[in-house]
Amino acid sequence: MKFKGGLELAEITEVRIYKAKGNGSVKAFASVSFDNEFVVKGLRVVEGERGLWVSMPSRKMKDGSFQDVFHPVSKEARDKIVEAVLKAYHEQE
Repeated sequence: MKFKGGLELAEITEVRIYKAKGNGSVKAFASVSFDNEFVVKGLRVVEGERGLWVSMPSRKMKDGSFQDVFHPVSKEARDKIVEAVLKAYHEQE
């Protein structure tokens, strides 16, 4: 898969799933490795009204809002990450 400028997307080389305890909306946490060189931790698998979705790592700001610490720039990159995380999550069920 390539970005619009012809750059290739990083390969997802590993996804680790850590099941959440309890019955809240957060079902699991995930870490994703890219090209065996970078790891992003703190993704969350969340159950919402429309089913499962993946939340990117974020931090709480002084004003109470949240800012993503990591986020994909393109829809293609986001879809690739979400698909890999949800696939790994379902494999752990």
